[in-house]
This record gives sequence, structure tokens and C-alpha cells, in this order.
Amino acid sequence: MEFAEILGAWISIGLTLCIFSFLYADNPVYKLAEHLYLGVSIGISCIEIYYGTLKPNMFDALAEGQLLRIFPLVMFVLLFLKLSRKVGYLARVPIAFIVAAYAGVKLTGEANANLMTQMAQSMPDLAELWQEHGLWSWAADGDGVISGLFLVAGLAACLLHFYFSAPHSPSMQWVSRFGILVLMLSFGASFGYTVMGRITLCIGRFQEMLGTGWSDEKLAAIHPRTASVILAAVLIAYLVAWTLNNQGSEQE
Repeated sequence: MEFAEILGAWISIGLTLCIFSFLYADNPVYKLAEHLYLGVSIGISCIEIYYGTLKPNMFDALAEGQLLRIFPLVMFVLLFLKLSRKVGYLARVPIAFIVAAYAGVKLTGEANANLMTQMAQSMPDLAELWQEHGLWSWAADGDGVISGLFLVAGLAACLLHFYFSAPHSPSMQWVSRFGILVLMLSFGASFGYTVMGRITLCIGRFQEMLGTGWSDEKLAAIHPRTASVILAAVLIAYLVAWTLNNQGSEQE
């Protein structure tokens, strides 16, 4: 393996440990890793935007004689005038075009893709569910007629819970409580899914530091476990020195 690839793997392990150091305290090495992550992300985004959008759609088109592309170029330049206090108001012109164009293009697309699709999926075909899964199917993750009925009842209860035009009668209060229960279940499932996603990322970083699933050649060249131990020892020594220095400064 090339030296650059080995060095990159060691740097990746070191930056991962720097991010994990936030569990101890907000320290300079964590801020360094955070700033590097943001800087690299912004740099990659800028490169993708240039080569994926600006270059083919603007500069190459201007080189081919499509002079109408000068208009978006002028709008693009006006965006940077936001940095000036004197002529910063001119940046409102391209921002207004962007907002209006985005609203016009996305209005029908979002309505068809999200609103209409969500409404259609909120009204399941019970006959089709009965033919495919019956009342309940463990093999299909609980799909069936019972799930379809619970979906319709839960959606109706949630909508009625937010009906504030008239006071809720005693019977409506039970429906409202059922809607709250459905909302709490949905929020809990969303939160659990988010947590599991973060745990999956954490497990992936630990596997990277331990070399789990790597080939013998890659393990022999990079030595991820050795790198993790050495870099962790260096990081711990730095955090101890940093903590002692801060305590000395506070006492003075």
C-alpha cells in the first residue's frame, strides 16, 4: 500500500478520537477536528457545485456563444454583494428570483410527490391487504388489515386532536387522547430511528479503528489497532496537560 493511503488511515483514526474527546470536554483538538470536517465538507460542496452546475451550465455555455447565460452570471455575482454594507441591498434581487423560482417549480412537485402520495397511502385498500397479508403478517413486518385500520383511526384521531374550532365533548376528549398516543408513538419511533442511525455511525467508526473486516494485507500495512492505541495515548496525554493548564490558570 502507498504511504499516502496509510497516512490517511492514521489521520482518519486520529480525527475520530479527537471527535470522541468531546465526551470528556470541549477542547481544542475537538474544535480542530470539527473545523476540519466543516471545511472539507464546504470545499467538496463548492467543487461539486462548480463542476456539476456552474461549469457545464454557465461557463461552457458562454464559451459556446449562449449569451443569455450572462443573466444568471450577473445574478450570481450580485449574491456576493451581500458582503458589502453599501450595496448589499442589491443581493436581494437574485435572492428574490431564487425564492420565487424555487416556490414555482417545487409547488406542484411537492404537492404531487408528498401531499397527494401521503393522502393516498393514508387510505389503504383493505381488500388488497386481506388478500396479501390477512389480518396480520409477521413476515411483512405487521402489515395487514389491522395495521391499515389502525393507520386510518390514528390519522383521524390526530387530525381531530388539532381541531380547536369548537370545544371537545367528553367523547371527543377520548379521541383526542388516542391521537396524542399515536403522536407520541410516531415521535418515539422517529427518535429511536435517529438514535439507531447515530449508533450505527459510531459502530462504523469503532470498526474502522479496530480494523474489523479488513483484509490481512491492509491490516499488516496500516495496523489500525496500534494506531488507535498510540493516538489515544497521545490524545489522553494532551487532555491531561490541557486540563492541568486550565486549572492552573483558574487558580491564578
